[in-house]
Amino acid sequence: MAPNHYAAAVCLSPDVSFAVTQCCVLVNQQFAEKATSLLPDLVIAFVAGYQPEDFNNAMNRIGELTSGRTVLGVTCQSLIAGQQELENTVGISLWSASWPAADVTPMFLQLQSANGNSEFSGLPQDGWKDDSVLIMLSEAYSFPADGLLEHINTIHPGVRIVGGVCDSGIKPSDSRLMLNGDIHDCGAVAVRISGVTTSTVVSQGCRPIGDTFIVTDSERNIVGTLGGQPSLDVLKKIYATLPTQDQSCIEKGLHLGIAMTEMKDEFQYGDFLIRNVNGIDEETDTITIGDYVRKGRTVQFHLRDHVSASIELRSMLEVEMKRATGPNPAAALIFTCNGRGSNLFEQPHHDAALMNEIVGDVATAGFFAAGEFGYVGSSNFLHGFTASIALFH
Repeated sequence: MAPNHYAAAVCLSPDVSFAVTQCCVLVNQQFAEKATSLLPDLVIAFVAGYQPEDFNNAMNRIGELTSGRTVLGVTCQSLIAGQQELENTVGISLWSASWPAADVTPMFLQLQSANGNSEFSGLPQDGWKDDSVLIMLSEAYSFPADGLLEHINTIHPGVRIVGGVCDSGIKPSDSRLMLNGDIHDCGAVAVRISGVTTSTVVSQGCRPIGDTFIVTDSERNIVGTLGGQPSLDVLKKIYATLPTQDQSCIEKGLHLGIAMTEMKDEFQYGDFLIRNVNGIDEETDTITIGDYVRKGRTVQFHLRDHVSASIELRSMLEVEMKRATGPNPAAALIFTCNGRGSNLFEQPHHDAALMNEIVGDVATAGFFAAGEFGYVGSSNFLHGFTASIALFH
């Protein structure tokens, strides 16, 4: 059986038609060098900086020029192309894959309500396998991505989801998605892949501070007590023990990690689902976080800074490369938060360049998202400030 093949290209140009043509030509050339009859099973276009009408007019040409069997497109503000992160740019990063033995199922997803009930339309009931991976690109305001992730976790446990929420800029109505030439300004476009060796890495970019605590009182997303003490008192005690630099990080943004399993005596990187601390209440001595947390869960406060984010991503990529028993990955998709890049790191192109350093010079594309989908522990979650990476063999 023929091997899997991948190609990627980027073109920065104010002329969207030129950018589409140039990217498609480059991808076609890369495939032609490997086999003259090679056609892509999946093409994904990450499109930054154009007006919605330009996106609408140009996107259907990608399928025509590449003969891609399934073509996805998404608007964004910033691109990833190879080892470059191209922030607030105008251009296209195009990624393509040929999988002779794969099952590739495209879908357009929406949440529809009728008679007081809601359900996700477009989601196939059959064909889910142990190795299925879902690549999903969603619109921020019309589609409850966290609800879809929870739904998949429940009915298809073990299926990994990667992707992100599109962030197109000034107006919500500017966002566009494309599936096989059809343009959408709502919902989500996705593709389910089975039969391709795929690994995923989710780097949440935080480091723990203080000790772990058991949640002893909570209501929805309000944490009342930790280890029997008011949660705000616990935080203040931790703050007092920290060096000045870490105290400054807390003042810029604090996070609470919720342990993904209670079956451990010691916790490490990747053992926590990181959620923002959204507020504190001095009157009730409570803290509010960006998720529900139940009594009995193990939690630990976390800080995010460029050093810890870099160390964690490097560590997780190195662990993944050591874990692989077959050939090294040949391609990657990177979905990184729009709060990373130059907003977090001192050096440019951080996530893409680090991926290139550790994984190698493989066909890589992606975009900066307003929320990233990634598999942590045994479930999929909607993350923030995260780099979610899919590695393909």
